[in-house]
Amino acid sequence: MAFLQIITDNILPLLVFVAIGYLMDRKFNMNVASLTKLTFYVVLPCFIFYSIYVAKFNMAMFNVFLLACAQMAVIAIFAWFVGTLRGFSPSKIEAFKNGTMFSNSGNIGIALIALVFTNAPYVIDGKTPYLAEALAAATLMLVEMNMTLNTIGLYQAGKGRLTPRDALSVVFHMPVVYTLALVFFIKYIGFDMRAAFLWPVLQNCASALVAIVMIALGMQIHRSKVSFGDIDAWLGSGIRLIFAPISAYILIHVWGFFGIEFSQAVNQTILIMSSVPAAVNSVLYAVEFQNCEDFATELVMMSTFLSCITMTGTIFVARLLFPI
Repeated sequence: MAFLQIITDNILPLLVFVAIGYLMDRKFNMNVASLTKLTFYVVLPCFIFYSIYVAKFNMAMFNVFLLACAQMAVIAIFAWFVGTLRGFSPSKIEAFKNGTMFSNSGNIGIALIALVFTNAPYVIDGKTPYLAEALAAATLMLVEMNMTLNTIGLYQAGKGRLTPRDALSVVFHMPVVYTLALVFFIKYIGFDMRAAFLWPVLQNCASALVAIVMIALGMQIHRSKVSFGDIDAWLGSGIRLIFAPISAYILIHVWGFFGIEFSQAVNQTILIMSSVPAAVNSVLYAVEFQNCEDFATELVMMSTFLSCITMTGTIFVARLLFPI
């Protein structure tokens, strides 16, 4: 039942948008570049501003944020090692890192955590005592993912085709960097954005992100030679879906060794959030910089399909490793 619920509630709605993009591009030969520009310069900045502004930060859980950063560094090093061992070109190594370091936390991760902790065995007398703590931890991991994906991820995608200096210049020409600085400043001074006339604009644009990004992915699939037979894409999916949760489990114990203990609910959350498939934005970045678009598309789609099995397995294992 949990397996089917994950598919119907989280995976199938995304695949519907992918199918719409595929069919629309097949019939009308749409412009992917215009859609990615709309995403980078309007929709994505609004989504980042909105999601970070509404997030409730619990400073007692700041160590979850630090653990997520450490895990991302571990995955980056491992992906670089695998790519070098496989003889990837520099551009493909960057695409490989983007497809393994970053996950679809916003579209799938948060919804998955809400689904897990509002069902048995986490419901007691009709209440969900672990939900708030789990969502707080998941939100911090999502914020970390948004910050790094739209800065480091963008830089790595550009670095695959440009010099590091030019790639860095491209990053600072994107509004995402300034959006991050602005939203943290506004939260710091305590300005109430909900009373501003721009708030409905931010809400509507943020809500549109999932549909636009998944439709763009469907269009890219139509134009790509995706066969699901690329061994490198299988390797990337394995790193994203299997190595990432294993590294999270190890890091939880490393943090514990240094005296930083998390609750069992937070430990489960970290493990489950680490099992989410590759970020769709990595495909948009690959398209924007013309950097291994077919490979990036195949890795994202393969990890998304396989995650139906691996996420269910991770949820089960998390309950065994960190029983409540």
